[in-house]
Amino acid sequence: MDNDVIQLEKQSLEALRHNYPQLQKLSGSIMFVAEADSPMLTATAWHLAEADNLMLKQAGVKGAILELLDTLVEQRKQQRIRPNRQGRLLLNAGQLGVEWLSDDSNSLLAYKNAS
Repeated sequence: MDNDVIQLEKQSLEALRHNYPQLQKLSGSIMFVAEADSPMLTATAWHLAEADNLMLKQAGVKGAILELLDTLVEQRKQQRIRPNRQGRLLLNAGQLGVEWLSDDSNSLLAYKNAS
């Protein structure tokens, strides 16, 4: 079952890359967190150039990325695959990947301390 979800994640990232050619030119990352009792993202931090961030928003790509990350978190939680609460979407000149972070990672601790 885990392999099916992981394969679906890869296919979803590939579809996003294919549907939004703007992603081919970007490098950066998007940190994301979902609280334990939430099936959706609670917070994101976009580590991109200001112009790239604005372009993603204007082109509607930002919304598509958020929907995809929500879906990936929800699928992992439904299948009880860990880690499933936080991670980093890596964008590297057309290559997309998700790095899932453990629940005790510093990014979640920073989010909890800020709220």
